[in-house]
Amino acid sequence: MTARESPPEALEGLRVVELPCTDAMPFLAASAAAKSFADFGAEVIKVEPPGTGAQERQLGPFRDEMPDPETGGLHLFLNTNKLGITLDLENPRAREILFELLEGADIVLNPNLPAFNNRIGLSWRALTERFPKLIVVSLTSFGADSPYRDYRGGDLVTTQMSVVGYETPWHQVTDLASQPPLKMAGRQADYLAGYTAAAAAMVAVFDRKRTGVGQHVDVSQWLSMVSVVRPNLGAATHESKESPAYRRLSIRTKSGAQWVYPCQDGWVSFNAGTERFWRGWKAMLGNPEWMESEMFATTVSRAAHVDVIEAAIHDWLTTVTKKEAFERAQAQHVPCFPVHTMSEVAENPQYRARGFFVDHDHPAAREVRMPGAPCAFSRTPWRIKRGAPRLGEHNRKILGERIGIAEAELKRLAAERVI
Repeated sequence: MTARESPPEALEGLRVVELPCTDAMPFLAASAAAKSFADFGAEVIKVEPPGTGAQERQLGPFRDEMPDPETGGLHLFLNTNKLGITLDLENPRAREILFELLEGADIVLNPNLPAFNNRIGLSWRALTERFPKLIVVSLTSFGADSPYRDYRGGDLVTTQMSVVGYETPWHQVTDLASQPPLKMAGRQADYLAGYTAAAAAMVAVFDRKRTGVGQHVDVSQWLSMVSVVRPNLGAATHESKESPAYRRLSIRTKSGAQWVYPCQDGWVSFNAGTERFWRGWKAMLGNPEWMESEMFATTVSRAAHVDVIEAAIHDWLTTVTKKEAFERAQAQHVPCFPVHTMSEVAENPQYRARGFFVDHDHPAAREVRMPGAPCAFSRTPWRIKRGAPRLGEHNRKILGERIGIAEAELKRLAAERVI
């Protein structure tokens, strides 16, 4: 390989079209899924509504708290390596243009409700019939063919329906009336649905190599979140109804050791439940006499006296910082990690050593630091080739040069807000 050559990309040659979410409620799953493809070399054409652009452009965070649809952090992160065009999907001429794009596409990501898709001729049935080799990915709150398919859900609703909210925080609730289920920070259900869709779409790509035909991939945000609570599914299907694991499914109140504890300068997650971890914790504390009591001789007896152990954990943690607790626990192979603030995450030595955060010079936003590769491939590495597109930046390249729309018509369509 010469100095001027770049290594090949994992998804080179794959063509993906990302449709905009037309609902007023933000839903970022398609953007997250498309980023997974774009950053590993697929060509991703991001379709945005003329004028307003995609939803993430409005959400920030913005540099110096000055709203700008071209420089918001969420937009800059979610849309790296994508080509950006504008189309008003409600307009028949815009849909004709979209269909021309789909003729050469491998995957289309559609985050809209079935009723909307049916009304404008973009249902998964219509698309798979018209484009037999196309992989049509539906991303909705409850699934395109679910009994709930016409309901609007969103991050908060699907998080709570999936039990994730019900179990947050886990083993911390002592007063049900004043400690309701929590909402997770940000829009984690959106991103998880997006990554689920990307993985499922790749399975369909491999299947097409075998069969020669595309298919419909139906991704439910709700069920994507349900997949996070695997212990519950195992307990519900394999445990007896009298077992502690099964009974725990119906209660939120604390029934065992906590997972997160306060220390001198914040919080740490700490677990000394198994025999191996218990021995490690003894060593951390200098093998104090109280830990040799018969009360703590076995896993079962320790579980019976967990309140005493937790009191000791609290006492010890008041003497150390979260960094000290983490380092001492790690030295003894005891599970422990500090609960970082966002600034601490950004400056984390491990992330820095791995080169996880990358600096990118964006033409509109200037220098931006953002999370980098989710996984490291040696022969086909992740990389940023271009920053997030400006609104309609590639209309001429895609609609003019590739599809062949004349310059005069492009200007007319732009004036009529079709593109």
